[in-house]
Amino acid sequence: MAPLAVLYKKMGWKVTGSDRAFFPPMSTYLEKNGIAIMPGFKAAHLEAKPDMVLVMAFITEKNPEIIEAKKLKIPVKVYADVLPGLIERENSIVIAGDCGKTSTAALVTWMLETAGYNPSFMIGGLPRDFEHGIRRTRSAWSVMEGDEYPASNWDNTPRFLYYNPKYLILTDVGWDHMDKFPTEKIYISMFEKLVAKVPKDGVVIANREGRNVKQVVKNAKAQVVFYDSLSFKNFPTPFKGNIWRQNSAAAIVLARCLEIDDTTTRSSLKSFSGIKRRQEVRAKHQNIAVIDDNAHTPIKVAGCLDAVSKMFPKYSIYAIYEPGNRSRQALAMTDYKSCFEGAKGVILPRVSAANEGVRDFNKKLAKRLMRYYKNCRYIESDDAVLSEIKKTAQLAVAKREKVAFVFMSQKGFRGMIDGTISLLQ
Repeated sequence: MAPLAVLYKKMGWKVTGSDRAFFPPMSTYLEKNGIAIMPGFKAAHLEAKPDMVLVMAFITEKNPEIIEAKKLKIPVKVYADVLPGLIERENSIVIAGDCGKTSTAALVTWMLETAGYNPSFMIGGLPRDFEHGIRRTRSAWSVMEGDEYPASNWDNTPRFLYYNPKYLILTDVGWDHMDKFPTEKIYISMFEKLVAKVPKDGVVIANREGRNVKQVVKNAKAQVVFYDSLSFKNFPTPFKGNIWRQNSAAAIVLARCLEIDDTTTRSSLKSFSGIKRRQEVRAKHQNIAVIDDNAHTPIKVAGCLDAVSKMFPKYSIYAIYEPGNRSRQALAMTDYKSCFEGAKGVILPRVSAANEGVRDFNKKLAKRLMRYYKNCRYIESDDAVLSEIKKTAQLAVAKREKVAFVFMSQKGFRGMIDGTISLLQ
């Protein structure tokens, strides 16, 4: 939402924003771009009577600002209402899947930029190769990250079904958002509807290694081209790890569909700078590294740890995992049995969640994980988490070992990442 706020400001709108709390990098990004942010949700925030209230999907109709907006007859819109009109173009490229879509969308956007397409785009993160995560141009090309999450609390239609892709990249269809899609069959059917929207003269680019992907694309009316992590071994990848081999292969397939020459594609892969909070090295001090990542589901955790192990091959990895608003159903996900195998230790702090029903998620998850991982702990206090990290770092230094602390969450860890960096310094 933050990049969209900045785009509206660039278009001449006066923009303010409110949320339960604000965390880096988005909080600093908003401040840098002059967007006034107001902690908490209050009817008083609408005293200026704005022309529109734009809300995130998790906001309910009981929110005091929504109640006030309706009272004042101010239009209330969601992301899916405004994004297609702002960004989507005739040649629309959508990247969808339960994992890898932000990274792939950023990589594809950079590839088109390198090839001179000047695309409009929306990326669900902060790409390092662009000033903002969203851009509106006069080009006939657009790249959009397609999120399957419901458009709003009162509209269960996935956001990506509001888009009209001519080219669709499908990364993975592993059952997620179980609180919104109660069965795997329902979840898969949403992606089947998206594939059905791709016209006959379009292309579906599908990950052969992705879960349920072959099932989802089997009735596509468009051409289907598969890729996997073994495709295009003679091409470089911008970062290490299996997930980046898959992301790169998807971009290469698209490039060839658009007849972009291989030299340009190679150049874009080599020069791609990545995205903030995707295996982002926040600090490296002596033999200790601090990495920040958005991983919050088992498959994303496994992918992140695989990439970090390739980035820091001789380092012991300690995972600090705070999944955010994960549903109770997610506790039963079998992939939790193996996703932390790349870590020497796992710390589960308390969950930052507005929903009381999921605040104890990590406490319960720890009981499960202790069956599979010897060095796994739930730590309630943030100060105690930092103390544990400090102790681990001191032991590593004393033994002349190398260690990487990998923070994985949709949230901001309540300042613990910056706290860890300060400790190390």
